[in-house]
Amino acid sequence: MTTAIVLLLGALLLTGLRFFLPNINYYRQDIIGYIEKNTDITLQIGEIEGAWQSFGPVLTLTDVVVRNEEVDAKASKIAVELDIWSSLLSLTWRFRDITFYQLNVDYKVPFSFEGRAQPIDSDSIEGLFLKQFNHFTLKNSQLTFLTPSEQKTTLILPELTWLNEQRRHRAQGFVSLETINKQHGFLQVKIDIKDKNGILSDGTIYLQADNIDMQPWLSRWLRENTGLRDANFSLSSWVTIKNNRIDSGLLQLRQGEANWGEAPLAQNLQVNDLLIRMRRQGEGWLFNIPELDTLKTNEYIWPNGSVSVLYLPSSMKYHQKDHWRIRAKNIELERLSEILPTFSFVTPETVQEWQHRQPKGLLSVFALDITPDQLEHTQIDMDWQDVSWKKWKQLPSVDHFTGVLVGNAQRGVLSATLDKSYVDYEPQFKAPFQIDKARGQLYWQNDDNQFKLWSDQLDIQASSLWANGQFSFYQSKKSDDTDLSILAGVNIDNAGEAWRYFPQQLMGESLADYLSNAIIAGQAKDATVVFKGDPKHFPFNQNDGQFQVFVPLRKATFEYDKGWPALSNLDINLDFKRSGLAMRADSVKLGEATATQLTADIPNYQNEMLFIKADLAGTGSQIQQYFSMTPLKSSIGNTLDELQIGGMVTGDLALSIPLAHGKEVNAKGNINLNKNDLLIKPIDSKLTELTGQFKFNNGDLVGDKLKAQWLGQPVDVNFSTVDNPKDYQVKVDLGGNWDIAKIAQLPDSLKQKVAGTSDWNSHIEITLPHSPSDDMALAVEFSAGLKKLKSRLPALDDRLLKELGTVNATAKGSSTHLNIGGDIGRRIGFNTRWDLRAPQLRLEKGTLAKWNGKPPELPQSSMLLADLPVITNPQWLKTVDTFFSADQGGKSINIGLPETVRVKTPSLSLGGQAWQNLDLSFNLLAKEQQIKVSSENLKGELQIFAQQPWVLNIDYLYYNPMAFPGEQTTSSNDSSSFNFSHWPEMTVNCQDCWAGGQKLGKLSAHLKPQGNTLQLSGGTLSNSATQLKLDALWQSGKQNRTQIAGSLSGEQFDETAAYYGILVPIIGSPYTLDFELNWQDVPWSPDIATLNGALSSKLGKGAIAKMGGGRAGQLLRLVSFDALLRKLQFDFRDTFSNDFDFDSIKGNAKIRNGILSAKDVYIDGLVADITLSGEIDLVKRQINGEAVVTPEISATVGVATAFAVNPIAGAAVFAASKVLGPLWSKISVIRYRVTGSLDEPKIDEVLRQLKETQE
Repeated sequence: MTTAIVLLLGALLLTGLRFFLPNINYYRQDIIGYIEKNTDITLQIGEIEGAWQSFGPVLTLTDVVVRNEEVDAKASKIAVELDIWSSLLSLTWRFRDITFYQLNVDYKVPFSFEGRAQPIDSDSIEGLFLKQFNHFTLKNSQLTFLTPSEQKTTLILPELTWLNEQRRHRAQGFVSLETINKQHGFLQVKIDIKDKNGILSDGTIYLQADNIDMQPWLSRWLRENTGLRDANFSLSSWVTIKNNRIDSGLLQLRQGEANWGEAPLAQNLQVNDLLIRMRRQGEGWLFNIPELDTLKTNEYIWPNGSVSVLYLPSSMKYHQKDHWRIRAKNIELERLSEILPTFSFVTPETVQEWQHRQPKGLLSVFALDITPDQLEHTQIDMDWQDVSWKKWKQLPSVDHFTGVLVGNAQRGVLSATLDKSYVDYEPQFKAPFQIDKARGQLYWQNDDNQFKLWSDQLDIQASSLWANGQFSFYQSKKSDDTDLSILAGVNIDNAGEAWRYFPQQLMGESLADYLSNAIIAGQAKDATVVFKGDPKHFPFNQNDGQFQVFVPLRKATFEYDKGWPALSNLDINLDFKRSGLAMRADSVKLGEATATQLTADIPNYQNEMLFIKADLAGTGSQIQQYFSMTPLKSSIGNTLDELQIGGMVTGDLALSIPLAHGKEVNAKGNINLNKNDLLIKPIDSKLTELTGQFKFNNGDLVGDKLKAQWLGQPVDVNFSTVDNPKDYQVKVDLGGNWDIAKIAQLPDSLKQKVAGTSDWNSHIEITLPHSPSDDMALAVEFSAGLKKLKSRLPALDDRLLKELGTVNATAKGSSTHLNIGGDIGRRIGFNTRWDLRAPQLRLEKGTLAKWNGKPPELPQSSMLLADLPVITNPQWLKTVDTFFSADQGGKSINIGLPETVRVKTPSLSLGGQAWQNLDLSFNLLAKEQQIKVSSENLKGELQIFAQQPWVLNIDYLYYNPMAFPGEQTTSSNDSSSFNFSHWPEMTVNCQDCWAGGQKLGKLSAHLKPQGNTLQLSGGTLSNSATQLKLDALWQSGKQNRTQIAGSLSGEQFDETAAYYGILVPIIGSPYTLDFELNWQDVPWSPDIATLNGALSSKLGKGAIAKMGGGRAGQLLRLVSFDALLRKLQFDFRDTFSNDFDFDSIKGNAKIRNGILSAKDVYIDGLVADITLSGEIDLVKRQINGEAVVTPEISATVGVATAFAVNPIAGAAVFAASKVLGPLWSKISVIRYRVTGSLDEPKIDEVLRQLKETQE
């Protein structure tokens, strides 16, 4: 390019400087072509102007563009003033002035601080500016180049003056860097450099800048490895160049800061008058920072320290290997962590590890000589205080670490202390060590034969542990021999913290985890740790080493399995030996129970199994409480809760516990019982003197041939349990042969009538689900024999009990509901459903019906349904009353019952008749309700009131017994006793009552119970023929007693008799009968021998019809009156051949002990008056009396009376008086004696007195 310019200038000069210059632009293309032909550049010139001045030519070039492989340049204008005369005299170009305007140079080759080895070519651009131009000025120009970081940067040159004098080159001006992002500030530049042999060789460069951006001047390595975001400094720098390279330098960073990294790892560096010196030392460099307290990183001022680094690359002394010498004082490691990424000699991996460990503390002295490729020549001397770092990879964390390290690769010593230090050595240990204090010295020796590391005294006081001992590690380099020796004594004041010190990789993670969870508390004194042998041969199964840890643990709490309760206050010896662990304890508490001879062994860690054995002793509740705290709660625990054992119990327990997670514990053993009590909780009953043994294997229990006393009698007990995947099943078999008289729960009144023994057995199955959402299930089968029983119950005699044979019952349900059903001798079936959810036991529904091969169906709604078969024996009511009225002798059973009760039967024999299709329903709980009764014999309703008497309204009653109770003439002194205390007071109204096939009519009465007394008052019976009024009293106790009083009346005696279907000889005659009677026994079955009372009767005008056979005379025959009339008819045939008319019949009678006596029964007849007296024995049916007949036929009054009563009868009497008057009128009195049986009485005439005789 220089040659082209020279040629250009020469051409111009040759064409005539004076005349050619004004027209030079016409030859511009010729000039460009010539230059390009003789050089390796491409040239463009927009316009050339020329003029001649006195000193020489003046040229102005505009829009100049020059391009080649290394540099591209363009200028808007170049003004050149050539001193032609000086140039000719010196035979070299001399320019008065060269000014470049807006010169833009793009330097394509990266800029470097290293000097160039080749001389400057005069034809090059550098040669043009450094050799051809002795003086030039750049205005508003810029130089674009690649920085060492390979970032394209523009050097802005507002004005720069350059002066070249011989071999001295000087420059002065201002420059500013500009990248593609921004401008980076102005630098004041002063350069004074000399060249030798065309090479810039020696000199000084001075740079001074305020707040300049240093990023472009930093290497690409630094930007990429630190994430440098900005670096702005005010600086002064002196760089000395010798022999074409930098020889030394001084950098004064007066003020500034740099930022790198991203949050949360962002870093900040601030300086305040920091001096950095460097100089060459041989082929290496010595860097020195004499004062570090001028640094501030992340707002922390560095301590007053210093750093020196000597780097010797490929040193002859170190066999052409790089060597480093580092000396430092008072270095805070935390501050070093912040700037470490800026050191190019530190690898990114090292920086990463340093950042992970985050060292802290003071490095007071550090001296290191190291040859990375020959580490055996390393020398180190360190002294540090309160150093800490975090765990990373295999190096554990530590803090408050103070020590001195002196030595080399062959030998040395480390003296260290730890105070309140936190050492994290996971995963070798389960948790960090909390070291209160540690002291010790470690020695090492390393040569061609061996490596040895040892300590004669180590003392460590950590959380809950104090260890003191020594160790030695030896490794041969000539063979595989390795030996580790450890002897230590250990004191533990809290064994619950011992898990921190288990070397889990050495012990095995499963064992370490197990012991960590198992040992909860305790103390150990003088525990011993012994290790001897090659660690690779551990656990020394070939007897080629020794490992043993003996720990006498006292007052310990040991949880041998997570689900099992911990053992507390335990004195146990732990003996770790080789690959196993043996634990021994004399006794330990299992809850409130006691275990003795406890052994716990892990024979081999690899098998991961723990075996525990112990003998057990305690009360039944203590054993149950213990198992309730174990994983066997849902099996053994719940079983022993449902079957509660009282008294002392012994046994043994064996556990097989897998140390690996996810495997089940196996528990088995025996429980021995000797005359214990057993409460069967589901049925709230207790067994006593229980003797035997049952075994368990996990949740499976088996008890065989256990003996006990239940309810005072012997019983056999067998039971078993099975622990299924989804539930736990309990089966219990009970059986015995019991004497009814010894069952205390039965009422005495029942035991007085039932005796003998019953063979019974019961099978119980209980299913307890493991899931809380599922419900338990209960199934019971029960059977009891009846054949050996003897009974005196009404209707339930020995023969019937043998026919029935057995009572069978089954129960199925859950904790909420229970269904109980069964049969009595396959004749009567029953079925019930019980609600167990509420605090009060509640019967939801029940059925009693004829047995049809299975329990009867339950009703759809909540009720008690008795669908009974035909009941023909009325004595069943007495039997039922015996059960329900007996005194139970205990507390009442509080059971909730259904509201509705319904009773159905095709036929019920009661009171001498069968009540057909009886259907009765009522509300058991309502205080006021209406009960309807329906049958073919009875229809009506009962109105129940809470605060007033009940009302029984009967629409229809048909009572036609097979036999009248009154016909029973024998005493019933063994009648049952009735308790009326629970009977209500009641008013009874019957609209249509029938009895004995006879319609009675309307009936009403009021019944009032009082204790054992039932009172009837205001009783009435009315129909078209009669009126009855009745009051009665029924007293029940040891012997029943009945009292009645009332009256019976009607308008015509024969109509009343005919109404009731009876033919009587009395015609007409209104009547009134008053009575007052009492007897022993129930009202419907009077005891005639105890009958007492009084009768009073009064009959009006009527007649006694002519006597005939059949039922017409039965009524008179009762008192033998019919026989008397026949006697009179025989004796006085003409007089008594027709009806016997009377005006009235009056009389009173008394009954005493079944003997009726009368003295004044008077019949006022028309033809005669009859007076009766005497006694009738109603029990023996015997009569002893007399009748006095006084004739009245002759009397005129008698005839008139006869006409008045009956005209026809009056006519007959009148005729008789005329015909018979002479004979009948002569008789005054006839007396008869009546004796003998009521059926065939004997009548004798004992007196016939004539009037004449009387006179």
